[in-house]
Amino acid sequence: MSIHNPQHVQHLLQAWLDGRGHSADLIEAFRTFYKDSELPDKYGTALENILSRVESSSLFTEESCSFSKKDLANALRVWLEKVQQYLSKEHP
Repeated sequence: MSIHNPQHVQHLLQAWLDGRGHSADLIEAFRTFYKDSELPDKYGTALENILSRVESSSLFTEESCSFSKKDLANALRVWLEKVQQYLSKEHP
């Protein structure tokens, strides 16, 4: 996966949000994307914070979990936007 092409994780994110994807696949894809992108540690810290909530949400039903799937997806989208902004500055 190219560091300038996050479409794979975006696709998995949408599939997860639509109920067609698995949390484990989404988490693995985002971690791989982070690792391959060689981003500063602060991006990894922020990502792990979100992914830990995704992981927790997968253990419970929608009704019993305090994390909204939509909110988690939005947080991951914001993280991706920040990464793309960083990468566009670092690798114009």
